This record gives sequence, structure tokens and C-alpha cells, in this order.
Amino acid sequence: MPFDDNPLARPSRRPSPSRHAARALRWLAALPLLIAGSAAWADPTVQIGYGTDSRTDVRKVDIAFGWDSGFGWGDPMGLRLGLSWELNVARWDSTSDANPRNLWEIGAQPVFRLAWQRHRWVPFLEASIGVRLMSGTRTSDNHTMSTAFQFSDMAGVGIAFGKDQRFAIGYRYQHISNAGIKKPNPGSDFHTAYLRYRF
Repeated sequence: MPFDDNPLARPSRRPSPSRHAARALRWLAALPLLIAGSAAWADPTVQIGYGTDSRTDVRKVDIAFGWDSGFGWGDPMGLRLGLSWELNVARWDSTSDANPRNLWEIGAQPVFRLAWQRHRWVPFLEASIGVRLMSGTRTSDNHTMSTAFQFSDMAGVGIAFGKDQRFAIGYRYQHISNAGIKKPNPGSDFHTAYLRYRF
């Protein structure tokens, strides 16, 4: 027969990890345009953090640039939920004895922040889900991530202080993995302390 309509005879097509990485790269490239078009860039922030993952023998320095999205819910003088955008660049330093390799990490994420804004010292909770692209897939012979495309889940706590609460210190727990796109997928779990300044 010139045509075979048997679906079982057709090879299945599953997205490859490289396609996921390409989609993530296009998303990251478009994010600044989306942010610029949503009346963001208000209240820009810069943040520097230091994190460690003792399970995989990795430590990192993370620099983040953030902007207020303009969206917020709640009482401006009480409990308020805000949304900001964040772009990250980090350098991973492997302290493993098993052929260590250092990596670069870039990423983007929305950050939801719930703050109690009644006093000069403003405590807050924050959480986000974002994407990451890594410069490699191995930090040592004992830690291989399979894909350069990763997801980032973060939860944290902190306090803003100073004039107009321009300074903030905080702690973040961050889990990075590829969500099972390809195995092995050991993931990384960072405990990070940071200092942030709002312009």
C-alpha cells in the first residue's frame, strides 16, 4: 500500500532535552522585553548571595537583578503580597576531590513576596519557580545533571530595613533539577544567605 495508516508503525516523537533547552533559551531572551512592556523596571534592586550544597560539594556566589512588576495585593500599610521579576547570574565552585568542574548559571524567575509593612523593619516570606541554563552538566565525577536546562524552586525568609526599607537580608532554600527530563537527575539543594539593596 502506498500509505500506511497504522499509527503503531509510526515512530513516536518525544521532545529531546535539547529542544527543552532551546525553548528555555528563547524564553530567557524574551523575558526582558516582556518585563519592559509590563511597566516594570520600577524600584530596581541588586542582590548578592552566597550559597552552599554540602551534598554535592558545591558552593556558589549569586548576583541577582530585580524589578517591581507593578502588581500587588493587600494593605500597603499592613500585610501585602507583591510580585517582582528577577534575573540571576551565579558562579558554581566545586570543592569535590573527584575531578571537580566549575560552572556558570543564568536564570530568570518571578518572585512572590508576602510582607508585613506596618513597621520600619519589614519581615517577609518569598517564593518562586523559575528556569536556569548551566554552562555544563557535571560538577564532579559524583554529580552529573544530564541537561543544561534546569528548573529552580525557591522559598525564603528575610527582613527589610533602613531608610524606606532599601536594605534587606535574607535566607533562601533553592532546589535545582531538570524535573525528570533526562536521567540521572540528582538535583542540587542550596542554602543561601543574601544582602539586597533597592535603588
